[in-house]
Amino acid sequence: MRFGHVAWGFALAENMYCWGSSDHLLRRPMSDLIALAQYSHVPPGGDIDFWSEQGSYEAMLESMSSEHHIQHHQDGEEIHYHINYHGFKELHHPGGDPDRALHEMKLVKAGGWSLLTNNCIDQTYRILDAFGAGSALVDPRQRYRSLQLATIIPKKWFASAAGRSSPLEQKIRQPQAQSIRGY
Repeated sequence: MRFGHVAWGFALAENMYCWGSSDHLLRRPMSDLIALAQYSHVPPGGDIDFWSEQGSYEAMLESMSSEHHIQHHQDGEEIHYHINYHGFKELHHPGGDPDRALHEMKLVKAGGWSLLTNNCIDQTYRILDAFGAGSALVDPRQRYRSLQLATIIPKKWFASAAGRSSPLEQKIRQPQAQSIRGY
């Protein structure tokens, strides 16, 4: 529906990054109202199509622009789903706490998903805020104080983040030794 989707990435050390998302894909037609209602809420511990990786800055950009991040097995056959990201922003801020961000990432992975209160905006904000970059982002909890599009629509939220925006070129990813999958 062209609302967009956001993911996150943060520095662990010199040229070592962690990135990922809870893609929470709708695998049924939008006309399937039962599936759409079930999609709107996943309880804690449920499958939210969470994925994460670690590697160099270049590996992060390549991974975000292409690849099948989520793998499922159905009837003995491996099926790949993915969201290719089209742009990124560099958020400049002093310091950064990768340990807090990694801890928050584990909470997000196990915390379910909700269309109105725990979606990709909320989860990305929580992880980047734990890292220390929250001041560059619109706090999605503001959506209940004022109905700002930047708190509801991922594309608008991304656009409102303070930072230099750059496009990601779509690529076919080759396996890289410096990229570590962290499901």
